[in-house]
Amino acid sequence: MEARFVNELRRLCPRGRLLLAVSGGGDSVALALLVKASGREAAIAHLDHALRPDSAEDAAFVRRLAERLGFPVFLERVEVARVARARGENLEAVARELRYAFLARAARRFGAACVLTAHTADDQAETVLFQLFTGTARALGVRRRQGRVARPLLWARRAELRAYLEARGFRWREDRTNRDLARDRAYLRLAVLPRVEARFPGAVPALGRFARARQAEEDWLEAEAGRLLLSDPRFAVPNYRALPLAKAPPPLRDRALRGVLEAAGLRPEERLVAGLAGLLAGGKLALPGGWLARAYQGALFLIPPESRPAEVPEGLAPCPYQKELSLLGGGRLAEFFRTRGVPPELRRRWPIGCREGRVAWVRDLFPEPDDDRWMRRALALARAAARAREVPVGAVLVRGGEVLAEARNEVLVRNDPTAHAERLALEAAFRKGAGRLSDARLYVSLEPCPMCFGALVEAGLGRLVYASENAKMGALTVHRLVPPFPVVPGRFGAQSAKLLSGFFARLRSEGCRSG
Repeated sequence: MEARFVNELRRLCPRGRLLLAVSGGGDSVALALLVKASGREAAIAHLDHALRPDSAEDAAFVRRLAERLGFPVFLERVEVARVARARGENLEAVARELRYAFLARAARRFGAACVLTAHTADDQAETVLFQLFTGTARALGVRRRQGRVARPLLWARRAELRAYLEARGFRWREDRTNRDLARDRAYLRLAVLPRVEARFPGAVPALGRFARARQAEEDWLEAEAGRLLLSDPRFAVPNYRALPLAKAPPPLRDRALRGVLEAAGLRPEERLVAGLAGLLAGGKLALPGGWLARAYQGALFLIPPESRPAEVPEGLAPCPYQKELSLLGGGRLAEFFRTRGVPPELRRRWPIGCREGRVAWVRDLFPEPDDDRWMRRALALARAAARAREVPVGAVLVRGGEVLAEARNEVLVRNDPTAHAERLALEAAFRKGAGRLSDARLYVSLEPCPMCFGALVEAGLGRLVYASENAKMGALTVHRLVPPFPVVPGRFGAQSAKLLSGFFARLRSEGCRSG
């Protein structure tokens, strides 16, 4: 028992002080005794939830245990039921939140590298069954480590731990509520699992193995789903390019959309996930809590409830959004926002500064950032390619505010299927002795294909900015390759998409006439 515990502890928390969450029950008392036997420096923490008349006796028991083992002790009392009533929230959820907040405070005070809890193999089995039966999670069970919280007893059975304590003359406290079959956990522990184990010996460790396998799968799937979430950092609200999500297999797409909802603090209910999936083609959807989901110009926006916009620079007056407002230097504000992909619902709260009734400043979009300037240049090259009857793609490679190289597609003129704008720009830059491109940015009007993406990776590119997604061969959208550099998608995406669709429409029209 002790040797296995020490090995597991070494894997989970190889060094540093330990804070032990001790309730006074058999599992947590065994945890404290095992840590003492390991020789690690530790302290005990106990939160009195004030949920039972004898809860103060538990705290006194834990204090005496800490003194017997020679551990410092952190004790605190919180009337959890009162807090839950005041918040109108679930009692167990509030108790868990307050408990882990207390453990975090105690860990900081003690300087602990890890917080240890006494979850066992039996707890793991109960958790997996509870999650499967209630549908509240993905049947992942309890993780061995999350952040600073580690659970080095997930391999041990409750009966083993109590036998260990009895052999060493240690007692523990029993919480009477743990035998109340009206509680879901107690029902699973006392009425369900014993019958399952009687029929299927080894069921508890089997459920533990299932949880470990699910956790490993979940980590991989979450990483894969995360690669679908490409954002434009210009916008101060969550936004994601729609085509990578639409092109993904539905299970992976839905997993990514659950993450989108969770990041906004919303429950990832099946109906909401389905609603967002249907929204990828266009439209808008009201979400709980005043959030609005909006598909606009190839992006999915999650717009939070109305909030006060940021202050405008000194010397300017805040001005509300109006279509008719004119920009300094000409042009209408509505057109300015439209060409930059800002949805109407977001324009009304965008910080705008006026001088003498005319727009003088727009946050992050005016005066134009460099990204807009260089992408315009890439689009101009794409138009030149279209005039030469090449697929309209242009690329501009920039370092330190200066153009290293630029190119457009030349597949036809060179009779070379690899003569893509990105590759030609790289070739020109290296002919000039550009060297490694870790401090360079590439602006390209269409998302690179896998061939060009590989060339960018080999060149050590520092940053990629592209306009529209490549629905046929996109390295990120279709092939879901992992970029080792930052990617900014969708800059002038509507203009690029319009240029491409017009080019292919003309080709089809000419083909029909010639036929």
